[in-house]
Amino acid sequence: MLIQQFRYDNYRLHQLGNNSVFTITLQAGLSAIKTPQCYKEDGSSKNPDCPVCSKSLNKLAQPLPMAHCANSRLVCKISGDVMNENNPPMMLPNGYVYGYNVSVEIIVLLKANTAVVVI
Repeated sequence: MLIQQFRYDNYRLHQLGNNSVFTITLQAGLSAIKTPQCYKEDGSSKNPDCPVCSKSLNKLAQPLPMAHCANSRLVCKISGDVMNENNPPMMLPNGYVYGYNVSVEIIVLLKANTAVVVI
């Protein structure tokens, strides 16, 4: 009891928190990249490169707030390239949106009657 009181007073005196700097930094980083897609149950929207989508960090980030993204950008699902003025978004007849560069390649392949395999 006396040890805990000493630590509490020492933290207050030096304006320190109970959490370590590592914990605070980790929470800030996870909160900055946490999105609703990280918690969808279908599993198809989880990004393998996203730390919050991993099982271990997903549980740690659950009580943290979501990231607020004021500016968004479209990314082509096939090529992974950002869609912008050099690669404008194009909607195919199936309703999906891809980058112009990929759309041109798909049209060329379809005209050549070549099978397209996307992994």
